[in-house]
Amino acid sequence: MNLPALSENRPLRLGSLMLLYAAQGAPEGLLYIAIPAWFAAQGVPAEAIAGYVAIILLPWSFKLFNGVLMDRFTWAPMGRKRPWLILAQLLLIGSLIWFAGLTEPTEALTWFAIAGFAVNFAGAFQDVAIDGMAIDILGEDERASANGLMWGGKTLGTAGFAFLTGRLISDEGGHGVAAIATAIFVGLIILLPLLLRERAGEKLLPWTEGQAAPVTRERQLARWWPLIRNVFSAMAKPASLLLGAGILLAFAAYGLKTAFSPTLAVQEIGWEREVFTNRDAMADLIGGLFGIFVSGWLADRVGPMKALGAALAGMALLNGAAVFAWPDGGFYFAYLLVYSVLFVLMSVCTYAIAMGQSRGTVAATQFSIFMALLNLGTSFGASRLEMLRGGGGYEAAFAACAGLSLVAAIFYVFSVRLDGRTEPSPVLRDQEMRL
Repeated sequence: MNLPALSENRPLRLGSLMLLYAAQGAPEGLLYIAIPAWFAAQGVPAEAIAGYVAIILLPWSFKLFNGVLMDRFTWAPMGRKRPWLILAQLLLIGSLIWFAGLTEPTEALTWFAIAGFAVNFAGAFQDVAIDGMAIDILGEDERASANGLMWGGKTLGTAGFAFLTGRLISDEGGHGVAAIATAIFVGLIILLPLLLRERAGEKLLPWTEGQAAPVTRERQLARWWPLIRNVFSAMAKPASLLLGAGILLAFAAYGLKTAFSPTLAVQEIGWEREVFTNRDAMADLIGGLFGIFVSGWLADRVGPMKALGAALAGMALLNGAAVFAWPDGGFYFAYLLVYSVLFVLMSVCTYAIAMGQSRGTVAATQFSIFMALLNLGTSFGASRLEMLRGGGGYEAAFAACAGLSLVAAIFYVFSVRLDGRTEPSPVLRDQEMRL
């Protein structure tokens, strides 16, 4: 059976990208929501869970190097990004199986962090490979719709597997079944890159017939130095430096919130573990639907900087209120729902502004640097929980989130003013979602 190539069939192309992003979101539902809640229910201290979150998030900070490596090297007869995607998904399946075989967290928390790091290491390679493939095969007129489907696929994958793996951990008495279920799902999705070529005439597998497409040979990077020189020149601009600082601070607040949320909900407020995973998954789902149907339109209508400023101001007010009201379970559930919506709006606007400042021959690599700073900030924020709780409890953590959001907004504003590019529509309609 000779299936059409992705570049030649629009429904197949868009559907495949959505499912591939769902396979990217599924491990996040397990690692970021279900597992930390399980840790909290097992009595693991908040600081230890924060350390786990900080470590497993680190591989997402390497996306720049992943992108450069993939742009420089590939096996063109099988496509520009498809070989990397297949390899990344095989590594993802293997690391999830390893994760499933670990013992209880009280005995092997360090190994959980290391195995989680391995899962995300493979996941980050998968993410960059999917993004690169999307850029190569999508037409200019379908990028907006494709980004919506990709965002929705990832959201559904994260929320769905947060709910599913949380239930499996509860019903089956451990994390192993949950991790294996996630691996099976990724294993089913890997059939897409195994059976579908990027472009007609390419090899389906290394031992089959085919050759590199002419467009693949033309786009393949052959030299290192021009790329490195232009990237350093672009990132040294004041607007880029200020934007990088704003991204770091804004997403450090998100990383801090991600780290303290499970223990605060389970150990302090008193929610059952499955209640927290269900409610956090619901918040993610609502945020994702908001991202698909509302955030782009809203930012396009009022401008990305105004929408971003409103999101950051809302996050600062929400965290400021939480300093006093967090012990109330009803308030904290509302906090999760509102925070998810504001975070999605902040993220979409951040991508829009970062893409607007990524120009010229190194636009893709410069954008990857901004996204690496995003993930580095998330990991750094998660790692600061122990210091903040030791100095002032959860109140200090919420206050830090509020302060980081406000300072980040200042950096964003000065960056956009220096850059001199605030037009929202062209950027938002052509954005590449890389969260």
